[in-house]
Amino acid sequence: MHLSDLHFGAHDPLVCAAVQRLAHRLRVDVVVVSGDLTQRATRQQFALAHDFVCGLGVDERVVLAGNHDLPLFAWWLRWGRAYQRFASQFGAQLEPQRQVGPFWIVGVNTTRPWRHERGSLSSAQIEHVALLLARAPPGAWRIVASHHPLVARDAEDRDHRPHRADEAVERWRIAGAQMLLSGHVHQPRLLQPLPGLWASSAGTAVSHRLRHGSPNSLVVLSTEASGDALDGQARVAARWDYDGAVGEFVCVDRVSAG
Repeated sequence: MHLSDLHFGAHDPLVCAAVQRLAHRLRVDVVVVSGDLTQRATRQQFALAHDFVCGLGVDERVVLAGNHDLPLFAWWLRWGRAYQRFASQFGAQLEPQRQVGPFWIVGVNTTRPWRHERGSLSSAQIEHVALLLARAPPGAWRIVASHHPLVARDAEDRDHRPHRADEAVERWRIAGAQMLLSGHVHQPRLLQPLPGLWASSAGTAVSHRLRHGSPNSLVVLSTEASGDALDGQARVAARWDYDGAVGEFVCVDRVSAG
C-alpha cells in the first residue's frame, strides 16, 4: 500500500479509519508512506501520524519525510536538527530499504532543510540507489520511493520535480528500476515515462487538503499469477479512492504495470 501527503493536523479522522480498515482487509504486506506525514512538523502531529501508521497493522514500512515534515515556523531547527522530530517517531534512517516478498523497495530523500518546497537529489544519492537496485534478487519488483515526483505529466508539472530528476530516472532505469512511487502533488496518476518503467503518484491519503478535484486516494501494488507474464507473475497498480457515501475506499482503476 502506497500512501502520501497525510498532513496530520489537517486530517480527516473518518478517512484515516477507512484506510486502516482497508489495510487490514487486504492484508497488506508492506506500506510505503512517501512524505508529508504532518502539516507543520509539530511533535503532536508526528505522534498522530505514528499512531495512524501503527494502526494499519503492517509491520514492514518504508516511511519518508516530505517538505512539510521539516519545521517551518521553528526555522532554527533546520540547521542541524531538521529531521529530529521525524526521527523521534519514524527512526533516523531517512532512506530506508526493504525486501518484502516480491517487492524490492528503495527509499530516497528528496527534501532539503534549506528548501521550503522544492526538492533535490545529489549525484551520490543517485549512484547509491542505482547500486541498491542492481542488488535486487532475480524477479523482484524493483521500486524507488521518493516524496517529490521524478516524472512530469506536462510542462506545468515539471516545477514539482527535484533537481537532477532526469539524471536519476535515466540512471535508475538502466539499473533496473521498474516503478517510481511519489507524492507531493496531491493528484493520483500513473505514467510510463520510458519502456519498462512506470511512475505512480499517490493522491492525498487522509487530509482534507484536496486538490485538482481529486478525492482522498491511495495506491495498492500487487502481483498476481498470470500465464501472459514472462515470469508467470503480473504486476498490478490499483487506485483506490475514498467514497464518502459509503465511508470506505473503493477500487476505481487497475493497470498492468509490467
